[in-house]
Amino acid sequence: MASGFVRWKSHVDKLLRFNHMTMTLSAEPFRINESGPQTGGRDRGLARRSTSATATLQYAFDSTLGFPEPFLDDAPQFSTSFEPSVSHLPCVVFLHGSDPGGFDVARWVAGGLAHVHTLRNPLMPSRFGFYPAYSAQDALSGTPLAMLSVSRPGFLESTPSPTPTFLAQAATVAQLIERLRIPAVHVIAHREAAPVALEMAALAEFRHRVRSIALIDPLLTPPTLAQRVTSRMRTLSPEWARTRAAYNALARAAADDIFLRTVAEICGTASVAEIKEDPAMARLYEGIGVFFSHWSARKPGALADALMWARLDRREWRLASAPLLCITSTSADTADSDALAREEAA
Repeated sequence: MASGFVRWKSHVDKLLRFNHMTMTLSAEPFRINESGPQTGGRDRGLARRSTSATATLQYAFDSTLGFPEPFLDDAPQFSTSFEPSVSHLPCVVFLHGSDPGGFDVARWVAGGLAHVHTLRNPLMPSRFGFYPAYSAQDALSGTPLAMLSVSRPGFLESTPSPTPTFLAQAATVAQLIERLRIPAVHVIAHREAAPVALEMAALAEFRHRVRSIALIDPLLTPPTLAQRVTSRMRTLSPEWARTRAAYNALARAAADDIFLRTVAEICGTASVAEIKEDPAMARLYEGIGVFFSHWSARKPGALADALMWARLDRREWRLASAPLLCITSTSADTADSDALAREEAA
């Protein structure tokens, strides 16, 4: 009889196999146009490259109408394409950070948004009721949302970018959005994905599609030496150790004390209140163990993220005109964001 760990590992393999699609794109879809007038001849247009190189981008494209309470399902999908009508809904794009990273992390955030959208929407009642803090004035319209969750280049089944820069990643994601025929997007980016979101909003022929940006605990400046060492040490940990640790701590019921302590360390203490107050959110949190599996398929993306800081150029970000919301959970992050804002204003 298979052990509990083997059964859980098989379950996780199915979760990552059955909940996504892939699209083949041009590896270098756009080039920098050096003749733009907005920034002294450095505005970046999106001119097509004539190249035969291709790249694969992994993604999930869903509507809040049919989003299940578990953000990943271990049953196979028999359709290899999305419903075309989804592309015409107001779309939110989710970009994950480095560790953990992958479409599953982005889809987990999407699952939380889908649940809150249902709770706040008076035309879509939920059996869990309405949060007391939500008023009729706060309630969203009856329109469902489209949710695009992407594995950034190098993570899981998305192939690494031949040019590891934030701009190259932004151009690749922008090309995916074009191919899906999504007219406009709202971008939510976590930590290392924040520069990618800002690059998307600054692309000359794409910025008009970016209607808003939300940055969660964004990293907008190169990491310090101590942060680089800590990140490097995490990348050296073997996959079996990460997977076993995730099983030991997270393959448990949401009410388990070890599970709650681990989730609080990963997601913050506010997550424990969500788990205790809302059964649907508890089910959502019970799935986060998958983030810490398949490290060998996530590691190339994490290593590429570490390299991209050397080629970071924030001067183009001022071309972004979309409304920006920055959400930080620590005073240190707030200080970094305030310092960056002062620097950009200077």
